[in-house]
Amino acid sequence: MTRPPCPSCHARVTPLALECPVCGLALPRRPLPRPLLFQASALRAPAPAPKGERQSLSVPALGRVEPLPLVEPPPGDPLALPPIPAVELRTPAAPESDLLDAFWPVVRMEAGELACLLALNLIAAMAACLASGVFPARLYGEMWAYLVPLHLTLSWAYLMVPLVLVGQSPMMALLRLAVDADQPERRMAFSLLHLVSSAAFPVSFLCMVLTPDHRTLAELLSGQEILQVPSARLR
Repeated sequence: MTRPPCPSCHARVTPLALECPVCGLALPRRPLPRPLLFQASALRAPAPAPKGERQSLSVPALGRVEPLPLVEPPPGDPLALPPIPAVELRTPAAPESDLLDAFWPVVRMEAGELACLLALNLIAAMAACLASGVFPARLYGEMWAYLVPLHLTLSWAYLMVPLVLVGQSPMMALLRLAVDADQPERRMAFSLLHLVSSAAFPVSFLCMVLTPDHRTLAELLSGQEILQVPSARLR
């Protein structure tokens, strides 16, 4: 007993299949030439098949749908839409006067931070010399491995503690500046980079002169910005 191919995709179908394995078209059940063994339903007369009803596909017949060609309208067609010009989005640059107004407060802030760090470390060195009773050259020659980490920790704590707590170093608060960071961990990371930027003030000043937005070395390394508190405008 053979069955004709699928009427939708013309695939070969086994005689006992109820649907096409390729396109999913439901196939009508063909009557058996004789009833099977112990088949009680074969004793009843088969119901006449309804006429005039069309079988719909449960899934689309893959491979039989031709792609529709896209016809572009001619140039003179009045219904053709004109091409949309590409719009280049540009961020409005800050006025040069605003950049210059924010330039000198940051320069004074970093110069003041360097002066405060030098004074703090000088006081610590004098205290260590008075406590040990020796001159600074001999003290640092014999105990530099202990004094250098002490100076680094003292300098970082001077900047880190106020930056983490309020987002401002002592000189930033004096000049009404603040770090644009809400998370304490970002402020802590910025305090370390700000220590490097203030200690290397000539390099940071050169970065402020050469960059278009007058960024300090700490701002370039961290990606964060120093804001002016009254106007809250980015430099």
